[in-house]
Amino acid sequence: MKTEIESKNLLSRYGIATTRPTLATSPAMAASAVRDLGKPCALKVVSSDIVHKVDAGGVRLSVDADYAADAYQSIMDACRKSHPKAAIDGVLIEEMVPPGLEVFIGAQLDRDYGVVVLIGQGGSGVEQRAKPKAALAPLDRDLALAMIDAAFPGTFAADAAGREVLARYLLAVGGPDGLMMREPIDELDINPVIVSGGTAIAVDAVAGDVADAKLATPRSDAQIAEALTRRRARLGGLSAIFDPKAIAFVGASTSKDKLGYQLIQTLVDFGFTGTIYPVHPTAPEIYGLKAYPSVAAIPGEVDRAYVAVGNKLVPEVLAQCRDKGVKVAQVLTAGFSEYSSDSSDLEQQMLDQLATGSMRMIGPNCIGTFSSSTRMAIGAPRYNPTEPGGITFYSQSGTYAGDVVRRAQVWGLPVARALSCGNCADLDMLDLLLFAESDPNTTIVAFYIESMRDPGLFFRAARNMTKPVVILRGGMTEQGQVAASSHTAALATDRVLWDAGLSQSGVIQVGSMDDLMDTLLGLHVHGRSKGNNLALFGSGGGVSVTSSDVAAQAGLRIPRLQDATAEGLRRFGIPGTSVANPIDIPVWGLRDGDRYIFEEIINRLKVDGNIDRIVVFVEMGWVLDFIENDIEGLKALEAICASIARARPDGAPMSLALRSSGDKYQDDFVREQRIKLMKQGISVYPTTSRAVRAQSRLVKG
Repeated sequence: MKTEIESKNLLSRYGIATTRPTLATSPAMAASAVRDLGKPCALKVVSSDIVHKVDAGGVRLSVDADYAADAYQSIMDACRKSHPKAAIDGVLIEEMVPPGLEVFIGAQLDRDYGVVVLIGQGGSGVEQRAKPKAALAPLDRDLALAMIDAAFPGTFAADAAGREVLARYLLAVGGPDGLMMREPIDELDINPVIVSGGTAIAVDAVAGDVADAKLATPRSDAQIAEALTRRRARLGGLSAIFDPKAIAFVGASTSKDKLGYQLIQTLVDFGFTGTIYPVHPTAPEIYGLKAYPSVAAIPGEVDRAYVAVGNKLVPEVLAQCRDKGVKVAQVLTAGFSEYSSDSSDLEQQMLDQLATGSMRMIGPNCIGTFSSSTRMAIGAPRYNPTEPGGITFYSQSGTYAGDVVRRAQVWGLPVARALSCGNCADLDMLDLLLFAESDPNTTIVAFYIESMRDPGLFFRAARNMTKPVVILRGGMTEQGQVAASSHTAALATDRVLWDAGLSQSGVIQVGSMDDLMDTLLGLHVHGRSKGNNLALFGSGGGVSVTSSDVAAQAGLRIPRLQDATAEGLRRFGIPGTSVANPIDIPVWGLRDGDRYIFEEIINRLKVDGNIDRIVVFVEMGWVLDFIENDIEGLKALEAICASIARARPDGAPMSLALRSSGDKYQDDFVREQRIKLMKQGISVYPTTSRAVRAQSRLVKG
């Protein structure tokens, strides 16, 4: 750890203004230094072993010359008591800086995220203040300004000079040529920077020398690009994940209730387009397929393998697969690092078999693969979609992998690939992201993630993706770094850094399976677009109010309509209605004779320059209440949906909320309309809140 004087000299070299400290090593020197400055001074202990100077009793403020010698001695006595083993260089003397806005700037070379820069409210007790804003370096000017605005909303509205100088300091720390990119340090803590007008002075600073273990962490754009190039170089055979020509199933079983029988059965029954080679030590055949005693005994070429043997046998089986020329082996077996630390050596033995050759491994601890192109089923074939599509889903949970596939079939959503990847001991989420990036059959990529290696590289790669990326994440917990060695370390928690990666990369994070499916539907139908201005249109004032609340919570605005739109809607205004945004008109007010005219209102909203997206809602229960039976009621709902579908296809993307009471008629109707209207560019949801939240996730930053 560098002393404060050394740290400030470093900041000065990169254009960050600091106080000009003097080091005193005796009470007399302290008194002389304060007398020479001719004004009250701050005195602070100088020790690379003492990070939190105030807590150690190592700071005195507004000290004049008469009290300087006593202040020096009291600092030394307090620090020797609180840190008896610390090496103390002396006491720093510097003039007091006039008051102003106190800002914290921190930076860290993180093993998982690379260089991360933080900014927030400074001063004492910084850990108890609002969480700082973080960003993955290198920063550019726009990102630096965005961080400042997020950390200090409204503060610099009338102080452009202060905002500019802080942006310059952030770039000096974490820009392409910033000190964190060029200097051998792993941590920087500047607290506070006092900002007043166009001046900003770093009052206190400490920098940590980089540890050898972190030297390999990529910092610059060039190093990051090189790391990603190395990753891509090992992805050559990954087409065999979803489009294999031949599969060896090692651990095949003759027992119908065993996984080694059931998965072979699903492959056959779903119509796998390649060849299946069951591997069993004694059985002549399994489910009508000739079996072989070993991988080596298989007569043809094999590019894919399922491995479902006891965990202690897996390393040897992987060696056989590698020697056979298998490109991708998926280890279904559990009982490795997810089971206990005692099994970590067994997991390493698996990885040792991959060190030579080009074979890659999925898993262990997973359940299978779904591919509509080669008819690989995950679970019962009857629940697997057969149509081609562009959505690829990777999941560390086997349950969620099967869940997405089954829901996709019910929704008519074009999920064409799903992979249960378990522990990700070899192929990890970054590898799978890079594969999806180059895969012409993938248009949207989604993940269920519980843990991730190299999240910094993942988010930096995702930032350059042309395809939308969605993450459902489990296990969102804080690291609890209360006893961290510095403010930066205490504040750079896993959650803060993860959120920074999400924000910069444009990755959409969701919190539930419903949110994931809703988002995939919206992305498939509408894609992403700029603008967060929402128009709400339906029947029901209460629904409009609560939906407006949901919109506000999700970051959407309910703006005024343009004058031309408001004028055009005036003819629909009758007592009990609202033709402002949100628009609330009863269903009976949306008929012209026997014909529903929802599209007339929607078409006006579609061309309103204040509107970026539209949610229409229909209270199915109210419609059915006023019709003599459900059959006739459903016909009315069909006519309403047909009216909505007649709206012009261009303009703001539109979602339809068919608010169901939950009975079979209504729920079935929602499912049918979802599939039907999807083809016409309308996404259908069962509640207004889900439609609103789905639209909010489509906003492109």
